[in-house]
Amino acid sequence: MKAVCNSGEFEVQCLITNPIKFDKNNQPIQTPARKFAAEYGIPVCEKQEFKSQEFYDFIYLMRPDLLFVCDFGHILSKLALRGALLGGINLHGSLLPKYRGAAPVSWAVINGDPFTGVSIIHMEPAVDAGPVIAQSPPIAISPRENVLELEERLAHFGASLVLETIRKMASGEPVRIIEQIHNQSTKAPKLTKEDGRVNWNLSSREIYNWFRATIEWPRLFTVWHRSNKHELRLILGDITPLSDNLEEVIDNDYTLPIVVPPVLIDAKLDNLNMINKPFNKTNNTFKKNSSKTNDPKIKKSANLHRVRLEHKPLRPNWWQAGVVVNASDNELIVAAAEGVVKISQIQPAGKRMMSTNEFLSGYRIDVGEKLG
Repeated sequence: MKAVCNSGEFEVQCLITNPIKFDKNNQPIQTPARKFAAEYGIPVCEKQEFKSQEFYDFIYLMRPDLLFVCDFGHILSKLALRGALLGGINLHGSLLPKYRGAAPVSWAVINGDPFTGVSIIHMEPAVDAGPVIAQSPPIAISPRENVLELEERLAHFGASLVLETIRKMASGEPVRIIEQIHNQSTKAPKLTKEDGRVNWNLSSREIYNWFRATIEWPRLFTVWHRSNKHELRLILGDITPLSDNLEEVIDNDYTLPIVVPPVLIDAKLDNLNMINKPFNKTNNTFKKNSSKTNDPKIKKSANLHRVRLEHKPLRPNWWQAGVVVNASDNELIVAAAEGVVKISQIQPAGKRMMSTNEFLSGYRIDVGEKLG
């Protein structure tokens, strides 16, 4: 909204949004979009039902050139989309057809993807299934970046792409539309509260990815099964993934943010076609799948990797997933299925967030006890 309004090139007729909600003190919750609309004098239209005759009458009476949708949570029908001369466009936080759904950025982080991007589609009455009219190049994800930080970067990038796309549509230039490869689509459903529960049967790095993705909501938590006491819910405030040797498993930020200008898709399908190609994090390129090679350097590297795996230090048998392996020296370390997780901040149910040192001073947790 800021990008479009501040350009001075277009008139925003109104903001269509859900009815206002109230907090526990019965105070109205002002969303950022509502606040911005108030500052710029943009009328706000609240609608509860978006497949009603009342809504269709409203759209056809207003007769906008274009509907722009972002983070709306509703599927507009064909009848509603036809109310705008150019239909509707939607900004989505992934390189479609990957991660269709409400939480594309969260799932990219959960899966440890090295890159993501933004797409603009011409809307159809289905979830993120319309043809792509603009798409960013791959945008690198730092291995330490959380979902809030990544969303902030994607929002600025997406705003530029939206503005360029609307300019092109307004100029009367033909806008190339490219059908998504539907059989390559993946889903990104909205996270639930239960998605915050730590699965200690994952690797330490995978658990860290869940931590990065749930840092705002629902927050990563586990349950401490205390002997002769009620179990206690623990929210994890900060964690570090370690190997079985207690070394950090995350390398340097090899995927520092890549700054590239927004591009409109033209004749090539580069971004849509490279969805399933492996990403080479060394030089930020994509390479073809190849199971065999005659290159002696590559064979030698593979042999060295095999030797390292064969001489991997043995993990103690009692280091089972979820078992506390250290609870002293101001350290709380819990075993994952592979590696361990060092917890630096923790919040017992009903208490404030505290450092591990504070927690261990007030709660006795012994090595060998089970979490989760």
